[in-house]
Amino acid sequence: MLRLRYDTPGHWSDLVLADLDGFLSDHAHNERKVAHTALLMARQNPRETEIVDAMIALAQEELGHFRDVHELIKARGGRLGFDGPDAYMNALLKATRKADVGGYLLDRLLAFGVVEARGCERFSMLADALPEGELKTFYQELTRCEARHHALFVRLAKGRFPAAEVDARLDELLTVEAEIVRSQPLRPTLH
Repeated sequence: MLRLRYDTPGHWSDLVLADLDGFLSDHAHNERKVAHTALLMARQNPRETEIVDAMIALAQEELGHFRDVHELIKARGGRLGFDGPDAYMNALLKATRKADVGGYLLDRLLAFGVVEARGCERFSMLADALPEGELKTFYQELTRCEARHHALFVRLAKGRFPAAEVDARLDELLTVEAEIVRSQPLRPTLH
């Protein structure tokens, strides 16, 4: 498991519980965006069979999570709502390399691995804060999924690039991600 360099403050869960409907809408949109990004990564790397296969499976799973969260929203009498900009993702992607083809792929894999690790941390926090019941069980399962996903991205990177290069760049991106999270206001959103 990736060790994040900055822990989300404990009162994040209180913010989420105070605006659970807003959080669920944000969460649903994040699942949709991950499914889209996985398909985009498959399209951009057609000769990387392992990556294409993994991204197809990830997109299917994340689209299922999008559906599941949307069902939770509807069951609570709500609607999905509109998606807003994600300052966290924008800042993290700004830190990735663009021009160097190999560097771009490595950075994308590792950045998405770090994002999944942050999701794992926050879903775990939310699951711990929720009372016993269906929603708690749902977020416990999502915590396990996010753990698998962040490990998948790192494994894919190490299958394509030298381990020392992966570890060095992952170290850099974990530091960048910690500063991004530390510098942004705490909100009842996934990121």
